[in-house]
Amino acid sequence: MKHWIVAISLLIVAVPVAGVAASDERNGQRLFAGCLKKVDDKATLKAGFFVCKGERDPEPFGGNGRACGDCHVPGDNFGISVTRISSLRSDHPFFFRGLDEDQKLLRNQGLVRVIVPGEIDEFRRTPKLIHLQSMCDKKGRCDALGVSGDRVRDLCTFSIQAISNHMSKTVNRVPGKDFRVPTKKECKWLVAYMVSDLVADQDERNK
Repeated sequence: MKHWIVAISLLIVAVPVAGVAASDERNGQRLFAGCLKKVDDKATLKAGFFVCKGERDPEPFGGNGRACGDCHVPGDNFGISVTRISSLRSDHPFFFRGLDEDQKLLRNQGLVRVIVPGEIDEFRRTPKLIHLQSMCDKKGRCDALGVSGDRVRDLCTFSIQAISNHMSKTVNRVPGKDFRVPTKKECKWLVAYMVSDLVADQDERNK
């Protein structure tokens, strides 16, 4: 009898925990895609890029209009191909001109400027995120990050660097003015999404 009581108690605890994890993944997906409400999973799966249910956030993380999902596209293993770039409209946020990027390299080769003060200042391809689940634990501590594997190994810090690099309104990259640093809760959501099956399985369908 006692064993049954313990088993039932564990089940009752496990269900809410699983629900919270799923909620974190979906909140992270929304932030990543730049949606004010939810991501339209069916439309996203069909299109290969994120489609919002309702309006898109005009300034994700208070920045220049770009969202994480504009460079990390579901249909391209959460990277972005030159073919995909060539299909984007000319006023797409991906082509924001207010930063120190080379528009020719951006459009023709998909190279974006990556800056980590005192460490990196060069043009690189957008890393594919589909393998993050196998490289990182649930808290976002990773074996390696970035195309060359030479970036910081914490997904939250990596995300903040990416927002500063690519979503800033100006080359000054001043937090609180040119972009907004994700809160601790938002970082938790982003990490939960990036290491989830939604990314690893490249499956944006409703579950």
